[in-house]
Amino acid sequence: MVTREEILFEVQKMPEQYLDELYQIIKGFESRPPAELSDQDVMAKLREIKISASPDFSTKAELYETNGDSHAR
Repeated sequence: MVTREEILFEVQKMPEQYLDELYQIIKGFESRPPAELSDQDVMAKLREIKISASPDFSTKAELYETNGDSHAR
């Protein structure tokens, strides 16, 4: 893992003309969502999914209208 000191060392070597762009990249990281979810977090999110369909939908989906949604086929 890279340390803060290593990053600062590399920034010190950066030509002045690139500092604005580098600053924007760094600021962009502040607005990003938190780092990857752990496996437990992913499973918790999956448990939140609610499916509203007829009990036989998984076996007889072709009988139901999908309104052109290719993901529902």
